[in-house]
Order: sequence, then C-alpha cells, then structure tokens
Amino acid sequence: MYSIESYERPSVASDCVVFGIDTIDGKDRKSLKQRVLKILLVKRKEEPFENRYCLAGGFLRKGETIEETAVRELREESGVIDPKLISLKVYSKSGRDPRGWIISCAFIALTRTVELSVEDNSDVSEAHWFNFEYSSENGEKIVLSDGDSKIVLNYEDGNALENILAFDHAQIIRDAFLKLRDEVINHDLIFDLMPPLFAISDLQQPYEIITGNKTSPQNFRKKMSKKIRETEYYDEVSAHRTSKLYERTGD
Repeated sequence: MYSIESYERPSVASDCVVFGIDTIDGKDRKSLKQRVLKILLVKRKEEPFENRYCLAGGFLRKGETIEETAVRELREESGVIDPKLISLKVYSKSGRDPRGWIISCAFIALTRTVELSVEDNSDVSEAHWFNFEYSSENGEKIVLSDGDSKIVLNYEDGNALENILAFDHAQIIRDAFLKLRDEVINHDLIFDLMPPLFAISDLQQPYEIITGNKTSPQNFRKKMSKKIRETEYYDEVSAHRTSKLYERTGD
C-alpha cells in the first residue's frame, strides 16, 4: 500500500522567462522606430545568491496550481499581470538549488513591456527589462543589457558554462529562447507579442530577431499574407510617413 510518509518530498517552485517587445523611438522625427526583444530579470535581496539577477519565480503554496504560482509571483516580483503562459520544462537536477531538494516548473511568459514594480514583501529588491540578443556564431552566447550593465551567458553543447545568474537560470533562459524560436517559426506565436493592430515592420523586426531569418519586406509581406488582414487605420512611423495597420486573421 502506498503511504506518503514513506517517500521524501521536494519543494516545488515556478520560474518564468518573461519576453516582451519594446519600441525605441528614432534619434529624430525622420528616423524609423525600432523594435527590440526584451527579457525580465529580478535581483535577489537575500541568500542564496544575494544581489544576483534571476528569473521571477517562487514556491508553490498549498491549494495553488503551479500556473497560479507563476502568475502570483510575477505580480509580486515585477508587477506583470495577465501574461500568456507556455509550459517550458521541469528542472530537477540535483544541486540546482543550494537550499535543498527543489524542483522548478519553468514557463515562458509573454507580455507587453510594462512599467515594473516590486511588492514590499517580495524576496527581490528590483526588476528590470534587459535587451536580449542571441547568437550561435563562434559559440553559443546570450547577451543581456540594460544600458547600465551587461550580462554575457556562454554555452557549450547546449549547457551553460558559468553561474553568473542565480540557480540554473542561465540554462532555463537559453532553453526558453529556443522554445520561443520554435513556436514563432512553427506556430505563429509572434502574434502573441503584438498589440491588436500593428504595422508590417512591427511584425517583421521581432520575427527576424527571434528566428534569426532576415528577408525583404516584400517577401515577408507575402509570407504573412494569409495570416494578417489590412485595416482602415494608420500609424505615424516617422515625420511625413505613415504606415497601414494590420490585424491577425485568427486563422
């Protein structure tokens, strides 16, 4: 007969890799706006890994689902609400958390790059959006930057080489980005990073950043022609220039 007392039990946590698309205005009114991919990191204010950046997350509470844990922790540690959650992977390697036997159910979370906030009772001191860059030339690397600081994560054979971030979060971030890339290429997830109405360039820039595949505006428009439809609205992209806005067809 099964008895729960016969087995050791781990603590269960949720960690969220939050991606968003931000718009950067041109240097002057004649310059086009640029779209960049960003990732959310929070800074721990207690041990272990005090003052190191990590993913937003925390422990499962009694009565919660793991998805509810993810949503609650995002709200408490960053002020992000109503994200789109995508299950990523369970991380259970021995020693991944120095506090003991702790497994993490990781999620990708997609949201707008909102203004961030941290609740007073949180175990993190601050939350930041970092610019996200991935490359695989001359070795796999992820660069996170926010203007004041830069974090470089290096990988070999798909495994994180250094423990710059807290816990195993460098590994989770890499796995999440490759999952995001696959979902954008094969399942049109790019639209979940878009506002309801968008210009073709709003869509093309993030698509190329995530997939690493560049093409001409004409070829990209053709590729997306069955997935988007033209609306009656326009947006100013620079001085004296407007761009037609589109919406997803829903097909």
